[in-house]
Amino acid sequence: MNKPIVAFLYDFDKTLCTRDMQEYTFIPSIGMEPNDFWHLANGLAEQEHMDSVLAYMYCMLTRTTLRRDHLVECGHDVVYNPGVEDWFDRINAYGDALGVKVEHYVLSSGLKEIIEGTSIADRFTKIFASEFLYDDKGVAL
Repeated sequence: MNKPIVAFLYDFDKTLCTRDMQEYTFIPSIGMEPNDFWHLANGLAEQEHMDSVLAYMYCMLTRTTLRRDHLVECGHDVVYNPGVEDWFDRINAYGDALGVKVEHYVLSSGLKEIIEGTSIADRFTKIFASEFLYDDKGVAL
């Protein structure tokens, strides 16, 4: 018999991890402070009347050559809020005790590539997040 499914949906930045995912490795790697980067991105969004997610992604593209593998590596340095790393086993066991299958999903305006590089990425059934388009060499376009 198939178990009923219970789905948990998570934001990522400042929910599962302690701050915006770009702040751990990416922003320092381009020689900027987080506040300066977000000020630049938010200013661009306001000035150009554009979506703030597209603005921060544009700022990333214009500051360096973005490679998919580098963004995935940025996920290795993400710091989680207390309890996150053992949460999945605990809630899955609780679901088993109740006779349900627990699935975990991420819905984030952050970057899928960085989330995929985290130590908890394999706990998610699917990750719905922003991503860049890449050429055949893995360079963001």
